[in-house]
Amino acid sequence: MKPHKQILISITCGTVFFVSIVTVMFCWFGSAEATMAYLNGQSVYVYPKKINLDNQKPETETIVTFYMKNLTSKEISVVGEESSCTCAFSDKIPITAKPRETIELKVNIHLPQYETNYDQMISFMIAEPKRLVKHPVQVTAKIPNPLTKPIDTPIFNNAK
Repeated sequence: MKPHKQILISITCGTVFFVSIVTVMFCWFGSAEATMAYLNGQSVYVYPKKINLDNQKPETETIVTFYMKNLTSKEISVVGEESSCTCAFSDKIPITAKPRETIELKVNIHLPQYETNYDQMISFMIAEPKRLVKHPVQVTAKIPNPLTKPIDTPIFNNAK
């Protein structure tokens, strides 16, 4: 067999093998993102990375749900959650995910009273095998001004 045909056959077989492995991993982990997280050495995949609540009324309280997929064959626990304010908290932590299990991570959000762009980073602290890892997620919202727009009226009447 000619050398260039051997090279072509080798490349084709390698490509077929690689695609087969990626397909099996995709089926095993459930998504391309989870597969990439596993290939990058992560033990879990937390998603979505960002939740946009769009326009919300001032002082709204709501619950947002993130998901964590355990990519390992061992139990993994979410042992804490942190944010820069008390407006975002979870009362369902600690929580444990069994091997290959996907769990819900619910976060209570209390939006501010005044007009603002709400942008909160939340980190889930996950006890992975032999290390503690923070997995950040983000919640955003737009809080419109609750007061009506003032009417332009003159303060002083200069007419005599």
